[in-house]
Order: sequence, then C-alpha cells, then structure tokens
Amino acid sequence: MHDRKVGDDIGELLRQTYDDVLREPLPDRFRDLLEGLATDRPLFLAEARAREDIDAADALIER
Repeated sequence: MHDRKVGDDIGELLRQTYDDVLREPLPDRFRDLLEGLATDRPLFLAEARAREDIDAADALIER
C-alpha cells in the first residue's frame, strides 16, 4: 500500500511539473526558429532531399 502511495505522489508531482512547463511562454529564439522553418520550408525540404541523395550516393560508392 505504501508503494502505491509513493507512486501516486510521484505521478502527481510529474503532472504538476508538466502543467507548469506548458504554461511557460515560448522563448523568442525558439519562436523565431519555428517561424523561419515555416517560411523557408520549401527550401529546407529541398536541401534535406539533396543531402539524402548525397548520402545515398556515398553509401553506394562505399560498397
């Protein structure tokens, strides 16, 4: 019974901590990064695909 109480107390503290973090404002730097990704998404995706193509070509050369 005691172990269950300790587990319940820990669970409640974790929920409270999680709720506190959700209420914190988003840092400006992180918000700027997300806005930049939304704006530059087509460019970002094109660069990611190009890197994947290069990685695949390098993997074939190594074989």
